[in-house]
Amino acid sequence: MAEAKDILDRVKSLKSKSDSMALKKTKGTISGAFIGMAGGLLIGFSRNYNLVSSAFIGALLGGVASSLLLPKIED
Repeated sequence: MAEAKDILDRVKSLKSKSDSMALKKTKGTISGAFIGMAGGLLIGFSRNYNLVSSAFIGALLGGVASSLLLPKIED
C-alpha cells in the first residue's frame, strides 16, 4: 500500500512541475504567427504591397493577438 501512495505522490509532483501549459501557449503563439503571416501575404499580394514586409507585419500581429487571447500562465 505504501508503494502505491509513493507512486501517486511522484505523479503529483511531476504533474505540478510540468510545463505543458507553457508549451501549449508557445505552440499557440507560433500558430497564430503563421496564420497572421498567411493573412499578411494574402493582403500584400492582393494590394501589390511588398510581400516580405506584409508577411512580417502579419506574423507580428498574429503572434501578438494569439498571445493576448491564450490563457495566462501562473508562474
